Amino acid sequence: MTKNKKKQQRKTIIIIVSCILAAGSAVAFWISSQSDKIDVSIEQVFRKEVVHYVTATGKIEPELEVTISPDVSGEIIELHVKEGETVQTGALLFKIQPDVYINQVEQNRARLNLAKSQSLESKARKLKAEDEFRKASILYSDKLISDSDYLTAKTNAEASRAAYEAALFTIKQNESLLDQSLEQLKKTTVTSPMNGTVIALDSKLGERVVGTGQFQGTNVLRIANLDSMQVEVEVNENDIVNVNKSDSVIVSVDAFGERQFNGVVNEISNSAITQSEGTQEEVTNFSVKIRILNHNRLLKPGMSATADIETERVQNALVVPIQSVTLRETDPDGTHLQGKKQKPAEKEERNGNSTPSLQHTGSRQGVFVVENNTALFRPVETGTTDNTHIVILQGVHEGENVVSGSYTAIIRLLKDGSRVKLKTE
Repeated sequence: MTKNKKKQQRKTIIIIVSCILAAGSAVAFWISSQSDKIDVSIEQVFRKEVVHYVTATGKIEPELEVTISPDVSGEIIELHVKEGETVQTGALLFKIQPDVYINQVEQNRARLNLAKSQSLESKARKLKAEDEFRKASILYSDKLISDSDYLTAKTNAEASRAAYEAALFTIKQNESLLDQSLEQLKKTTVTSPMNGTVIALDSKLGERVVGTGQFQGTNVLRIANLDSMQVEVEVNENDIVNVNKSDSVIVSVDAFGERQFNGVVNEISNSAITQSEGTQEEVTNFSVKIRILNHNRLLKPGMSATADIETERVQNALVVPIQSVTLRETDPDGTHLQGKKQKPAEKEERNGNSTPSLQHTGSRQGVFVVENNTALFRPVETGTTDNTHIVILQGVHEGENVVSGSYTAIIRLLKDGSRVKLKTE
């Protein structure tokens, strides 16, 4: 009895130990299998309207702005406007001391009168010389005077005619000088060339200003049309090819918070603006002027603004998150896809609005589709992007689950056929 009892106890112990070992092995296998899975987040492929924007910053400025500088130098003796005042075309802005220019007018008028009197004297001499030459010609034909007397009369007539013509040219010269001095006298009174608002007044009453000539003169004031405002931005050379005249724009002005203004691309520069030329930080941009449509004269020159230029709009587009699209290198036979670490430039493409490159040597572009907790690499063809999603032209179907995170898993960890574990939000 005792021996049988001991055998029974031994069998029971062996069975219990075996069960414990089997359970431990199963738990260890389960833990091991779970530890090999990669934590990922997923998002369904869906359809939406995708609007691609090119974003740039700049300053608000009037479309039409005129800097007023006098054409003559002198002291400002009258100043009829103030900063912020509205003026009409032809309105008096300021006057410059005219005394010097009045004196110049009087001097040139006197010279003109003198030239006219001298021309009358030259004309009388011409008539007398021509009459003497006529008489000498008659006498010479009758051989009553010598050759020398005839030549003398002819020379005197030609000389008096030339002197009279010179007197006429002197009159024209003095008339021109008089017109010039009268014009300068007229320019001592400066009027507005346009309807607008005085946005800057740089000179005061009593100050002396320098007139514009061969060099830049004194800027007295600036007038702008505040009914027509624009924002000038600089767009990178990679994006400027997508920007066209008349593209719609959403303008955000820092001073107005969340309020947005509508705009339209009005002008695109053909010349580049290069910064840090010749260095590794060289940047090439192009100036784009955007007309703001619904500002209601709320905007002031110099305000900071951000312009979102709509370059493309796709209706009912099939999309996935931008970060879901990645690159994988292929083996020589093209069958196995290995993880590829992105270069900095590629990371910038993912973070910005630009569409990721479609072709890379030895690599393919695609997304990881999750089926039965397995990530399958699916090559795709992409289109445009908005701030969060990218259009898929070919490669996935609506409703499929694609990996949307983490960034490390998408870029480096995942391979075709990797086991994954879905993160819980």
